[in-house]
Order: sequence, then structure tokens, then C-alpha cells
Amino acid sequence: MDPASPGTVVARFRDATAEDALAAVRAAATAAGPWAALPAARRATALTAVADLIEQRVDEIATLITREEGKPLGAARGEAGKSAEQFRLAAQLAYLVEGATYPQEAAATFAYTLRSPLGVVVAVTPWNFPLSLAARKIAPALAAGNAVVFKPSPVTAGVGAWLAGVAAEAGVPDGVLQLVQGQDPAAMRALVAAPEVAAISFTGSDAVGAVLRREANPRARLQLELGGHNAAVVCADADLDAAAAKVAGGAFDLTGQACTSTDRVLVAAAVADEFTERLAEKVRALRVGPGDRAGVTTGPVATAAQHERLTGLKESAVAAGARVVAEGSLDDDRDPAGWWVVPTLFADVPDGHPLVAGEVFGPYLTVVPVDSVEEALAVVNASSHGLVTAVHTRELAVAHRFAQRATCGIVKINDRTTGNGVAPPFGGWKASSGGAFPEGGRQALDFVTDTKTVYLHYGES
Repeated sequence: MDPASPGTVVARFRDATAEDALAAVRAAATAAGPWAALPAARRATALTAVADLIEQRVDEIATLITREEGKPLGAARGEAGKSAEQFRLAAQLAYLVEGATYPQEAAATFAYTLRSPLGVVVAVTPWNFPLSLAARKIAPALAAGNAVVFKPSPVTAGVGAWLAGVAAEAGVPDGVLQLVQGQDPAAMRALVAAPEVAAISFTGSDAVGAVLRREANPRARLQLELGGHNAAVVCADADLDAAAAKVAGGAFDLTGQACTSTDRVLVAAAVADEFTERLAEKVRALRVGPGDRAGVTTGPVATAAQHERLTGLKESAVAAGARVVAEGSLDDDRDPAGWWVVPTLFADVPDGHPLVAGEVFGPYLTVVPVDSVEEALAVVNASSHGLVTAVHTRELAVAHRFAQRATCGIVKINDRTTGNGVAPPFGGWKASSGGAFPEGGRQALDFVTDTKTVYLHYGES
């Protein structure tokens, strides 16, 4: 459904059954060996061709992303560009599935390692970045010689089908990338528990991550990117205008529906009032409406459940005493049935309220005054999640000390919490992650390959 006009059907797909899921896994297992046996150049050529096709059809896929997920067209085009980068990087990774040699420890014996693909990798992706997160999981797995069973979110099933079609057109052989649609519980259990599945890469909620841990094939390797409860810190010496722009972008871009979005901003008490007003100006400038309309900065939330949850969260916070500092504006010419949530800046939210105690995953931001950087660090590190945090300061020593001590997988300095490159690793700490394998860059190969040690004795026996 189109979240800007929920009566509009974008596409129809059939829920896969358990039998469908198992058939996809078996087909992938059959295709994995021949794909792994191809020269690295052959796999790299196919992945480069996927990138080329995404770039050639950027308007086509961006329009589909906006229709299914709701984000503005500019953001959807940016996501498509990032996805092409992921496939180009993976084409290079195909040449970097490397081993190592080791010093001789016994006479006439040479030791070295080989990297081997795991076989079948399952990629389960969410709706908020339906193309780029799929690319980040699928492309490195294919580069290393694995076959992939791809399970996109049912909210963005069309984007998943589009990517699978582009991969086939680009030359990824039949069977190597399998597509399983839907949300039938029996099918999902069959998919992740299949004995042929060697690894599962999942991005989504903590709750579903816990289910995966219980239901997955116990021998399968897990890579779980889960929730984030992310704070930005603004020090008294920060460039307040620049910080306000970055904090607003991190909180409200993508309608706040990113695991890396900023939920709360911890501001030095000495500049809290001044900073809050500058931030409020940014919020008042936000315009909510259909993502394909000029001038719109914020699209609808992606699902009816999101709309209901966020509407209730705001009502609950205000009833508990929270103060609304500023709000964005709704576009007049819009479908009133759309899943609209107005960006809102809050203050004076009671301690322990869900608006400040947990992941928001929507266009709400709370200002919290703090007395020192040490207090801010304590607040950041007290969270059970540890995905990303940001600090805004002109002092290099403060920035470096904060980066060292923050218990998060990602630290941004004078930047928004959202956004990441394709080459650096991406992964959270604590409850934000499950498994020891971050995504992204060259480290992506660690998750999708096994290491084999070989001892070659070349002397007389």
C-alpha cells in the first residue's frame, strides 16, 4: 500500500508457504557450488552490472521506494545511489577473498589458509531502507561465492522483487539469488531453520531478533542488526547553528524511521535555551506530505501500526507533562487518510517515559539539559542499546575522549547520527547487535566465509 494514500495498492504478492521457503533454500544450495566455482572476475562482472542497472534506472526504483515506503524522492534516489555503491564495492571484494601464509614451525612444512564461501546465506531486510540494506547484505555474500535467499519486508515487497529481477538481468545465474515474499509464520520458521542455511543476516526489531535466535538452525551463523536508542550531545562550545542543523537532520530525515535516528539531544545547560530555539526553527521549517511532491521534507510513516503507535506515544507524553516546543506543518493538499505524523520537538519529558527511555523510531526528538560531558556520557552509556551517538564540540580532546568512552559501535563527531559509508564497518554494541560480525566494507567477508588452514609437508616422510 502507498502510505501517503493507503487506499492505493502499489503491488500484490502471494505469501510464500513453508514449502515455498524450503524449495528456495534447496534451489540456492544446488546453485551455490557452481557459483562459488566461477572465477572471481565472473562474479565481479555480474555485481558491477547490477550496480550499472541500478544507476541507469534510479528514477524508476526511487519512485517505487517512495510509493511503498513513503520517503521523499530525493532520499529515495540517494538510497538507490548508495545501493549501487554497495554492489560496486562487493565487485572489488570478490578479488579479496584472500588467505594468508605463516612462518615455518616444523621442518619442510608450509602453512597457509584458504577462505571458502559458507553456501546458503539468508538475508532478511526491513522496510525503512528496502534497497540499500538488501544490497549491503546480498552483495558481499554473492561476491564471496555464496547463494542467497532474500526475504524482504512485506511492506516493501515490490522493491525486493525489483532488485531480484535486476540481479537476474545483470547475469547472476538462476538459483543463486532466491526471493521469498510474505510474512507467513510457518514459512519464516521453515526458512531460518532449514539445515542447508549456513548464515542468517537480519536487520529489524529486537523482538524479531529474539525470535530468530530461538528459531534459527542452531548451526547457522547469525548477524543481527537490531534497535538503537541514540543520543546526540551538544557541548557548550559547539557551533550551535551547525549542531542544530545536524541534530535536526539526524532526528527528522527519513521521518525518523532509521535505527540510527536521534531520539534525544543532551545539551549543556548553559546553552540549552539558545540551542533549543535554534533547533525549534529547524523543526518549524519541516513540511509533511507525499514524498513525490516538491517542497516536502518529511513523508508519511510507512505503516498503519507505526502511525497508531507514534500517535499514542505523543498523546501519552503530553498527558504526562511533556511540553511541545515546536512542530512541523502538514501539507494542505494531501490524502487525509495517509499515515501522517508531524515532526515534534519535546522538552520536560518525565524520566522513564517511553519517549526518552526507549527507541522512538519516528519523527520525535526530546531536548534534555545536562551539566557536563561526563553526565552526557553516563546517560549515553546507561542505555541497554549501543548503536550510534554523536558529540558536537570544537575541542579535539573532548571529541576524542568521548569517542573512546562511548559504549556504542559508531560515534559521530560534529555530524548527524544517521548516514554511513559503504567501506567502514557498520554494527552496534550491546542490545543493538547479535553476533560478532559487523556489516559493511572488507569486514563483510568475515561473516560470509569460513577459514580453512592447510599444512603442506613437502619434505621426505
